[in-house]
Amino acid sequence: MKNGEQSINKLFSWQMIFLLFIGLFLVRNFMLPMVSDDIPYAFIWDGADRGNLLDGVGPRERITSFGDIIISQWSHYFTWGGRILGIGLTQLFAWQGKELFNVFNTLVFGGLMLLAFRLGTGLSLRSMNRTYMLWLVLSFWFLLPDPFLTTLWMCGSCVFLWMGLLEFLFLMPFAAKYWQPDFWQKPPRWAVPLMAISGLCAGWSVETGAAATGFIALLALLYFRQQRQLQLWMIVGFLFLCIGGLMLTQAPGEMVRLELQRLYEYNPGLPADMYWTPLMFQINFFECFLAVTKLWIPLLGLIGFYIWQLPVGQRWNRTTRFQAAMLGGAISVMIIMLFVPVAPARAGFFSTVAVIIASLSALKELLNNQAVWQKCRPIWQTVTVIGMALLLVTAAFTCKVEWDVRQQWMSRIDYINANREKELVVVHQIDVWPLADEVCEVWTCVTWNTDILAWGSDLEPRPEGSHNIMYAQYYGWKKVITDGEDRRIP
Repeated sequence: MKNGEQSINKLFSWQMIFLLFIGLFLVRNFMLPMVSDDIPYAFIWDGADRGNLLDGVGPRERITSFGDIIISQWSHYFTWGGRILGIGLTQLFAWQGKELFNVFNTLVFGGLMLLAFRLGTGLSLRSMNRTYMLWLVLSFWFLLPDPFLTTLWMCGSCVFLWMGLLEFLFLMPFAAKYWQPDFWQKPPRWAVPLMAISGLCAGWSVETGAAATGFIALLALLYFRQQRQLQLWMIVGFLFLCIGGLMLTQAPGEMVRLELQRLYEYNPGLPADMYWTPLMFQINFFECFLAVTKLWIPLLGLIGFYIWQLPVGQRWNRTTRFQAAMLGGAISVMIIMLFVPVAPARAGFFSTVAVIIASLSALKELLNNQAVWQKCRPIWQTVTVIGMALLLVTAAFTCKVEWDVRQQWMSRIDYINANREKELVVVHQIDVWPLADEVCEVWTCVTWNTDILAWGSDLEPRPEGSHNIMYAQYYGWKKVITDGEDRRIP
């Protein structure tokens, strides 16, 4: 009997749950081909000719070396935007191959999950258990905004998931010092240069994550100063974070891109002359702010329950201060995004992970209070059983949709190769199950849907479309378009 129980415990250990979850993630990575901006970024960025992403793009040279990436990013920085780390990684994997990205992307995804545990609890992985891992799995599966675009799509993942890891790695020493005051009591010599590099990378990552990181780090500096624990590595890290943020947001290409997008990009939902109007704020509220923050309800519920069960005089403590810092950084960015033209839900990626981290601190305290946890156990067991059942069903659904799209994509390549001598090859547009559109309306952008295909992931019926042109150049074809009408037209 004991041997049977040990086998069951081993089968459902946190390590096994974790491996199965990231295994699912790896499979989904391999089913997703290079799409949308992945292919234009496989070429050297030509800023002198409006870059690689606008309609009517001309011939471009494929990236064949690290030197090409440096040249490309120099041009990109001065003519499009400052995200050189995320876009540089995209160009590296576009050159080296999607298979390499699939493996490393899975490692980064799993690494971010484990890092979230360390940040939120202050514990080592030796203290990880099934309860923590199940909460992480359900949170990372159901609550991330636009997970298809922020963790699976190569370009989006390099910009959001990978940069998120850099940002939270920068915050890790601050969190370790907060949870364990004796951490780096006498910092090693390499602490200052390490934090300088880490701060520069975190600041020069992606705008929303860098802003939230800066807000949280500033609160940390104020706290440690008050506690007379302020150290040089903290100050240097924060200063370099600010420098990186300035290098990101003040890139000369930012204004160039805005003007090019105003002149050449099609946006029927919000034309450029409608920026900073009530229509813009309405769209940003529903499509960004509300779309992201509604996903926080289970996380905030756990935090709220933890605070509620505390005696009134003990509700402002070490754990709730940490939660306030993470939630403050998260919500501040979402409020700022209300004032940004064309704010997508994926901008809330860092904010949502920060709230997940805050919820883990509440879970730790509840687990440490045996009397309270015993009362919560039946509810927790019900939630996890229902949550894992839904995960299995939705995982099967997303894999079916993504495998079906992959088959269509591969068949299209075979068809074009068979007709490559033609001046123009017309292919059928990629279709998804209608149910995928309905699911993504309720559960953010979790897999392929018509909107993703219409707005850049599929080819278009317009021969001047940049993705059509770049797609043909990438595979060595002449001209390729899809049949049917332009699906971007509402």
